[in-house]
Amino acid sequence: MGLHAILPFPAIDDGVSQKLRFFAAHKDEFDTLFIGSSRVYFQISPAIFDGVMRESGSPTRSFNFGIGGMFLPESAYVLEQLLTTKPRNLRWVFIEYDELQTKWAFENQTSRRALYWADWKRTSLLLRKLTDVGIDAVWLPSLKKLRDIILCRKGEANRYKQLIFHTAQFERNFVNVARGGDILDYFWGRDISKWDAKYLGAAGDGYIPKTGGMSASQAAAYERALGLAMGTNPPIAFISPYTVEAYRQCAQKVRAIGAKPILLVTPSATQFNIAYGDNNARPPGGVIMTFNNPRAYPNLYRSSARRDREHLTKSGAEEFTRIMAVNFAQLIQAGEVK
Repeated sequence: MGLHAILPFPAIDDGVSQKLRFFAAHKDEFDTLFIGSSRVYFQISPAIFDGVMRESGSPTRSFNFGIGGMFLPESAYVLEQLLTTKPRNLRWVFIEYDELQTKWAFENQTSRRALYWADWKRTSLLLRKLTDVGIDAVWLPSLKKLRDIILCRKGEANRYKQLIFHTAQFERNFVNVARGGDILDYFWGRDISKWDAKYLGAAGDGYIPKTGGMSASQAAAYERALGLAMGTNPPIAFISPYTVEAYRQCAQKVRAIGAKPILLVTPSATQFNIAYGDNNARPPGGVIMTFNNPRAYPNLYRSSARRDREHLTKSGAEEFTRIMAVNFAQLIQAGEVK
């Protein structure tokens, strides 16, 4: 583990390493950070956000650290790596709020994206969730539950596969599998003077706008599904106590450097309400900004504003950014965020 701690950050695809190195080199230039999945990466424009904030009298300089497919627990690990650079001027950190993910697509399970974040802090939460043991300091899985998982009873076959996968990933990460190449790459292979606009965007602020939209048939299907979803039983996002604990840890890390965490629910068309799956679960401290309500934000749910049920078009993303910035400025003016 000591060796793991001193090894350079691994070369991770999809812009993770590029964005981390860029942020580390410019960390004191930013006071606002957005971190999350493609729903952050392609949907929050720092230029528009900063413009609205400047007009409101609370100027910001923001950076978009969205990465395609980056959810908990990966996002929590990346956030900690960002904070270890000790950005001196960071004031606000917007963290995408979503359920802790235990599944990885089969085709991605052998990628480094599925490995580099698998430390004990992250893995233990995944194992707790998979075995339903709670979040107490001392935990032991129920022998009956463990037996059902191992024997694949009561529909537990997928859970068993996930349990084996995450345990193996932790072991591989612990023994630094395939890390030798990172040392060579760190000293001889990386040119940190060149930044890739493919990941950082033309403005170098981490935002990549996505063009295109739904076809006529896709739009019609989307509108039908949206109408049904907005009926008497709208889809609910159940947040587990394991997710709450993960965000509590994130918020604690953000506060430790003197910044404020803001939890952000993006305008999803598949889940409209948040409920906590355990009576003892409480939302982690801090502000939660939610935009997954088509009645409150109808313009963000028009078929013409969406690329699919989860993502906005370029114009939709720009509108979302403006709405979010206006709402955030109002929170500052009301004294709810300082």
